Amino acid sequence: MADLISLGSALPVFFTFFIILLRVSAVIVFAPIFSSASIPAQVKMAFSLIFAIVLYPVVKQYIHITDFSILNLAVIAVRETILSAALAFCVHFLWAGIELGSQLVGFMMGFSIANVLSPEENIQISILAEFESIMAILIFLIIDGHYIFIRAMADSFRMVPVGGFILNQNVFDILNKLALMMFGVAFKVLAPAVIALIITNIVFGIIARTMPQINIMIVAFPLSIGIGLFALGMSFSFSAYVIVKYYNSVFVHIYSLLGAG
Repeated sequence: MADLISLGSALPVFFTFFIILLRVSAVIVFAPIFSSASIPAQVKMAFSLIFAIVLYPVVKQYIHITDFSILNLAVIAVRETILSAALAFCVHFLWAGIELGSQLVGFMMGFSIANVLSPEENIQISILAEFESIMAILIFLIIDGHYIFIRAMADSFRMVPVGGFILNQNVFDILNKLALMMFGVAFKVLAPAVIALIITNIVFGIIARTMPQINIMIVAFPLSIGIGLFALGMSFSFSAYVIVKYYNSVFVHIYSLLGAG
């Protein structure tokens, strides 16, 4: 009888820790940097477990589960996974925009066939997109974006009850704004290089039409690469400023998402 009583009292504690571990591990799976394919699964599991243990005494007061039925726990698990994925995708939209703009610049420079394996996503992307992606990650770490993201994950237990996240119209509106932001950041971060390459191509077109005896293709490729790299180098400070501005906007959207759900 005493064993049954102790088991019954330990059941809420176990499920409380399980819910914390579920939300944390789901964020680790989807979150930027933490979700990198170059990080072994064992390391991610260990980090999730340690993080859940650290968060348990802080957030356990916000977790109240009265129904321990399998159906209710399954619903909670699905909603927690959706919430974690939504939080992680807030930053991924920004990175996707940077990669999209980099792919365009790389295509205009003639780097479209120079692909490398991205260790973060384990896919083939343009070498220029990988360079810009690494720069975005470094800026994210410099401005302590990972700490802000971890703090938001801890605050999510206070702002969103366990199993209470719902995909309503407000959530979709926020995700729609982030999707539109992806195209905005794709152009604004790499605007100097795009404008420089467009002007370069226009000049090459004028030269090709006025002096057809010149083999413009021989000159166009190396000049496009040189002008593109020069424009990227000269606009590093501007690009970093724009990326930081968009990161701050993403952090605001993360807390808006927690309040909307």
